[in-house]
Amino acid sequence: MKLSLIIHAITIACASAFAPISPAKTPYSSALTMTWRDDNIVTLVPKFKIKEGKKEQYMKVLPKFLEKVKVKANEEDTCVFYGFVGPNENDEVICREGYVSAEGLLAHLANVDEELKEALENADITELYIQGPPAELEKLKEPLAAFNPTYYPLHPGSFRSTKN
Repeated sequence: MKLSLIIHAITIACASAFAPISPAKTPYSSALTMTWRDDNIVTLVPKFKIKEGKKEQYMKVLPKFLEKVKVKANEEDTCVFYGFVGPNENDEVICREGYVSAEGLLAHLANVDEELKEALENADITELYIQGPPAELEKLKEPLAAFNPTYYPLHPGSFRSTKN
């Protein structure tokens, strides 16, 4: 009986040593209350290599993509995130994009067809990665075959935060 009380007291002491005093004042407080859900996002990651002397023209196309996705194409129900990083010192730009399904990704590509054609006048796609649930990737293999993407099936049990 006394041993169980001692163990209980030690357990409480250890737990309270790691509990934040004020969750609002610690960078770890959100992790303590975070909840998870299955990750089923389909991500598309094209890497563009800007052609010699075409950097200015290429960079002018990026805001057109953003405007189309955010305002004109009405993708708020299918697009989870969308943006560009770069250019780096090698004049490479990566587009980071995530969709709720393969259908959402295909709809997006149809929406930005004009912008993509303009971008490809000034850059080449040197790598193309598609990641997501295996069943969603299968839906993309035929329509995207011409791009010769590399597919990465999402590992079972993968998850993401419900906060984003």
